Amino acid sequence: MPNAIKKRRRQSDGSSKSDQVRALLAKGMSAGDIAKKVGCSTNLVYVVKSTGGAKGKRANGTRLGGRQPNGDSKSGQVRALLATGISAAEIAKKVGCTTGLVYVIKSKMGKSSKRGPGRPRKVATPGLDGLAGIIDAVKNTERERAQLRASLEKIQAVLADALA
Repeated sequence: MPNAIKKRRRQSDGSSKSDQVRALLAKGMSAGDIAKKVGCSTNLVYVVKSTGGAKGKRANGTRLGGRQPNGDSKSGQVRALLATGISAAEIAKKVGCTTGLVYVIKSKMGKSSKRGPGRPRKVATPGLDGLAGIIDAVKNTERERAQLRASLEKIQAVLADALA
C-alpha cells in the first residue's frame, strides 16, 4: 500500500473496555452488571463474550456468520438425499420443500449437474453413413433448393403484376 495510511493496532494494556469485559465475564458476572460497571452497552458485552474481543472471529478462532449445517433441517435432509442420487422433484416431495430449494442446496454443495456449460452438442444426423448417405443428403438439398427457387419466382411474378 504505497500511499495508504497504515493503521496501527492498539496494544492491549488491560485497560480497554473489552479487556475489562473479558475479566468480568471470567468472574461470572451478568451482561447487564458488566455493562453498568464498565460503562458500555450490553451489546458490547455480548460481542466480547461471543468473539473474545476479536472482530470477525469467535473466541475459539472459528469464523462468525452463518449457522452450522444441521442434518435434521430440511436442507440437511436434502443434502443426504442428493448424495443418494434421487431427482430434485422426488427430493422436494419427500422433504416437503420446493425444487428451487433443492437446486440451491445442490449448487452450494458444489455438485455440478450432468450438463456442461453452454449449449449442448448437436446430435449426429442419422443417414450420413458412408458415401450413399452423403449422396442422399446432397440430393435432398438440391430438391429443397429447387422448391425454394420456384417459390421465389412465384413471389416475383406476383410483385411484378402488382407493381405493373
